[in-house]
Amino acid sequence: MARNNRGRAVRRRARRRKKTSTGRIYVAIVMLFMIAVMAIQVIRLYDKNQELKKEEATLQEQVDAANEKSEQLKEEAEFAETDEYTEREAAEKLGLTYENWIIFRQED
Repeated sequence: MARNNRGRAVRRRARRRKKTSTGRIYVAIVMLFMIAVMAIQVIRLYDKNQELKKEEATLQEQVDAANEKSEQLKEEAEFAETDEYTEREAAEKLGLTYENWIIFRQED
């Protein structure tokens, strides 16, 4: 009877080893699949990050250009309030001048 029990124990161990090795293979396959999915997601996120950085740079250039234009317009608005601007516009558009001004005209 001892041999019979011993034989059963050996067979049980063999089945357990077979079950555990099969289980380990399944676990390994699932883990490899999860790693592959995560790697693909990382690659997609990296590409998206690069696109967003390019878009951010483009938008920053637009903001800088708008700020520069705003400064230019402020300077023009300030200049438009000066007497020099008024005199120049009156001379150019209306032909008005001071009495002591000498006007040079180019012949066509």
